Amino acid sequence: MSKKYVDYNKCQANAKRFAAVIAGVLAFLMIASVVLSALPVRAAVTQSSVNALKNQLSGITSKKNSAKSELNSIRSKKASVLDEINKLDAAIEAAEEELELQESLISELDELIGIKEIELADSEAKEAVQYEKLRSRVRFMYENGSMSYLSILLSSDDFSDFLSRYEVISQISKYEKKLFEELKALKELIAEQKASLETDRTEAVEVKASLEANKKELESSYNERSAQMKTIEAAEGDAKAKYLEIEAAEDKLSKEIKNAINELAKQSANATYVGGNMMWPLPAANNVVTSKYGMRTHPVTKVYKLHTGIDLRASKGTKIYAANAGTVTTAGYNSAYGYYVVISHGGGVATLYAHMSKMAVSKGQKVSQGTIIGYVGSTGYSTGPHLHFEVIKNGDYVNPISMYPGFSVVYS
Repeated sequence: MSKKYVDYNKCQANAKRFAAVIAGVLAFLMIASVVLSALPVRAAVTQSSVNALKNQLSGITSKKNSAKSELNSIRSKKASVLDEINKLDAAIEAAEEELELQESLISELDELIGIKEIELADSEAKEAVQYEKLRSRVRFMYENGSMSYLSILLSSDDFSDFLSRYEVISQISKYEKKLFEELKALKELIAEQKASLETDRTEAVEVKASLEANKKELESSYNERSAQMKTIEAAEGDAKAKYLEIEAAEDKLSKEIKNAINELAKQSANATYVGGNMMWPLPAANNVVTSKYGMRTHPVTKVYKLHTGIDLRASKGTKIYAANAGTVTTAGYNSAYGYYVVISHGGGVATLYAHMSKMAVSKGQKVSQGTIIGYVGSTGYSTGPHLHFEVIKNGDYVNPISMYPGFSVVYS
């Protein structure tokens, strides 16, 4: 075999191997393109995508504010009707007490009228007896002559005896006349008292009838308000459900924004945490925690959910400090947080300060630890002046107290 032939065969073999390699590469590229096309493509986080999320959040917040207004309006009506129900309930209770007293009064009057009837019957009986005595005496005088008293006087032994007999006869006549007149006057007095009591009783019965009619009106109004309250409570339940649905969407979107901000922080020069310990966000004297981090019943919505930070007691206008150096990524208003500020401290660490009465920084501003960023207020969902303080690490909420191991706090 000549050398030329051997070289030709070697070239043929090399050409085949090269063709096989090319075919393999092409096949790999085809398979890879198919596999990659089947995989989801994750777009890089940009400021424009964060802004788009914020615009979307703003729309949801607007709907939430509308739902909140509707819920507050219903709750206002509910409070008004509940106040009416309480007043009507108190009025019905007072009416019942008044009726009881009126019935007691009528019962007392009945008893007094009964007593007067007995007294009147007794006086009439005494008057009748006395009248009968007088009639008997007159009859005796008539039957024995009209000079009976004169005969008694003329039959006296002497003048002294005459005077004595005259005095006795005179006293008997005066006594009988006086007794008769007293009995007659007593009878008339008792009759007048009985008539007065009967008038009082008639008036008391009329007042009782008026009180019973008033009580029925109060009970009717109470029943109407109770029915209205049931309607309002049903509407409140619907409005609350609608509100909670929007709130859940807002919470979800807020978390997406925080994650996006965290991604931006990792992509930027601030990918590393600024370092150092965090500073307490209020003057050291404001160390009272009124609501801990963790699951709780929301003071406004009454829903059991995660309280993502801590609430610190402070009077309105108290200075709020940046817990650490960083960049203000958010400075605005939210229906839940009110006026609030978010500061990125690099490395995916951020702090949030909510319910401010006024902000002292703006978005994009660089701040140092201790910079005054705002003032305590009660804006958004708040039941009174306080600071809601959050710490976020890599998009997750953490207990802010864990950042202050040596700081003494008081829980109330």
